[in-house]
Amino acid sequence: MIAFHLRLAARSMRWLGPALIVLIWTLLSLSDPGPAIANAANSFIMLVLISSWITVIIGNVDDDGHRELLAAVAGSPANLHRSRALSAYLAANVIGAVPTVAGILATSRPTRPINETYIVIVCVLMQLAATAIGVGIGTMLHRPVVRHAGITLLASVGAIVGLVLLPPVQYVLRQLNNGRTGGVVAMTAVALVVGVISVATAGELADRRN
Repeated sequence: MIAFHLRLAARSMRWLGPALIVLIWTLLSLSDPGPAIANAANSFIMLVLISSWITVIIGNVDDDGHRELLAAVAGSPANLHRSRALSAYLAANVIGAVPTVAGILATSRPTRPINETYIVIVCVLMQLAATAIGVGIGTMLHRPVVRHAGITLLASVGAIVGLVLLPPVQYVLRQLNNGRTGGVVAMTAVALVVGVISVATAGELADRRN
């Protein structure tokens, strides 16, 4: 089922928009790269946005009739909703790996010496956290939970702006830009938990609103 969702989204070509944004962002970052962990911090919000967008794309890739048929195959609208969220998480991490890997390879000298393996782990954790949050937002904002594209757009922008303003997120991103990695593991764990809860909740809403 997951492979089918990914093929359906790939054939729709709706992924082209977020993919181009990632490509442009990566090229701009490579023009003046900083330390790897600072690059990861700078890509964080962009990855949240892209992940949310990809989740909505996969959720809205077909019409109601086709979605209802797939829900019957999956066992329920909730199961379909959750499998699409997982598909979106996989797709978001594949696309998100581009700026993450580029940020690691094109790194400038860090402000303080850090083990290279540790740097890679921190950058990957930041990517996983960003995509989990993005999928958590997106899975609440596509059919059948939300059917109006305008509401989806406004709610997603509001959610991402709210995320940027959260003091814990600001603290971790500032720490990374200053060469410190405190809070990364905790934020990743919280992001994964929030993502799982959002997907589970959206699945229940999909059952009720289908």
